[in-house]
Amino acid sequence: MSDYQTRLAQALAETDSAGISRYSSFPLLLRGLTGLGLRVRPLHFMSAVGLVLFLTASLSAVILSFHGLAVLIEVEASRGALRHLRDLGVSGSVAFGVLAGLLTAIVIRYQALRADLPAWRDL
Repeated sequence: MSDYQTRLAQALAETDSAGISRYSSFPLLLRGLTGLGLRVRPLHFMSAVGLVLFLTASLSAVILSFHGLAVLIEVEASRGALRHLRDLGVSGSVAFGVLAGLLTAIVIRYQALRADLPAWRDL
């Protein structure tokens, strides 16, 4: 077992013992990246900058995908989230993704501090 795999197993055990679900600490996207051979840390063990960058990029991509879908199918309904997302435009969708990423990063860092999780380097 490599050093990375050992640390990853310890990190996931730490989050499990803190009551943080595996889907919250190591979501499907991160598991997929690990399966491709990339050495990514669970969310609660990422650096603050890395966490913000990862979350803002991934959430912006998801929101932009929904924006593209709304534009593609030409949502004209007077109600609905897709219509409001279409009305935001591309820059508004990216800004919304960045805001969602920042807020999510704050929540994850708070959870890690509250659970007194060790730093990645200390595993």
